[in-house]
Amino acid sequence: MRKFTATLLFGASLFAAPAMAEQTTIGLAAPLSGPQAYFGTTWHNGFKLYIDKLNADGGVNGVTIAYDQQDDKADPREGTLVAQKFCDNAKVVLGLVNFNSGVAQSTLPIYEDCTLPTMTFGSNPSLTKQGYKFMVRPVANDLAGALLPAEYALGKLGAKTALVVNDKQVFGQGISEIFAKNFEAGGGKVLDTIAVAPTDVDFTAVLAQIKPKKPDVIYLGAVMPQLALFAKQMHEQGISATLIVPDGGYTPDLVKQAGEANVQGTLVAIQVPPMDASPAISDFAKLYKAKYGEDAGPYSIYGYVQAQILEQVLKTTKGLTREDISAALHSVRVKTAVGELEFDETGELKVAPSYLYKVEGSNFQLVGQK
Repeated sequence: MRKFTATLLFGASLFAAPAMAEQTTIGLAAPLSGPQAYFGTTWHNGFKLYIDKLNADGGVNGVTIAYDQQDDKADPREGTLVAQKFCDNAKVVLGLVNFNSGVAQSTLPIYEDCTLPTMTFGSNPSLTKQGYKFMVRPVANDLAGALLPAEYALGKLGAKTALVVNDKQVFGQGISEIFAKNFEAGGGKVLDTIAVAPTDVDFTAVLAQIKPKKPDVIYLGAVMPQLALFAKQMHEQGISATLIVPDGGYTPDLVKQAGEANVQGTLVAIQVPPMDASPAISDFAKLYKAKYGEDAGPYSIYGYVQAQILEQVLKTTKGLTREDISAALHSVRVKTAVGELEFDETGELKVAPSYLYKVEGSNFQLVGQK
């Protein structure tokens, strides 16, 4: 899941870079409270880590960056209020927003209407197929996030059957449907699809339906704390299928809330590389821990990367109108901690890796990447 106070300064310059005001302000929106606060807070912390260092070094072409951080609570209704607040503030020319696909679905039309460019984090593939001209997505979408686990289940686990459960939300239902399609395309059979309410905490009845079907794998399209609760109850009911979950499970809380014994072998698909995958990522992890006193969160590295994208945008933009920033954002090509990134005409990354982890003990061990 950026605001700019800026005016153009006109005058002679020996440099090609545009002359700008002394400070810009970025609008940040994510879940900062509730069950998904860990994801939103640590994502933003990664962004602030890079920006704070950038400011300490004098900013970009003399322009420093401030940020206004808002809590959308992972709630589409709250997200629309934040979006309108950013739109109504003429100083805001960019948003680092929409950690959740459901929030993105509600807010993107608002951002589009006020021509406010965003780096949107929601991963549902449909978001970039609706003709939005002012958004980019700096992470892999669910087409990638649901392909790798299906391939792993079929190829490495030898799974023949799967059962799919989803929470009927934009993200959970969408990614579970993509997993099912990929699993069947690879030769597997989906035995059933079961929908649960996003507020459900007791899965006894659902698990009673699943148990006699004896699936090889269960794919659960949901978020925390449902992922942990389902894993715990599934183990207690004696269901031996391998549980596969999306990126919301990539948190220490999955193990803590479910109980370590109840999540062994659980597979978690996410767009985030291991923190020792490269020297640049290792350096980031050290900087993060030094600043915040804890390990980087699931998407902290992408907050950091989005700050690197912003730096390049400010280096190349012709000005600081929303239209200028959007043009520079869509045409950006930048080397980041996770590699060189650029966007296609729809705002998707041209290269978007995904990773698969398995819970072993209390840790997440990399078992696949694509």
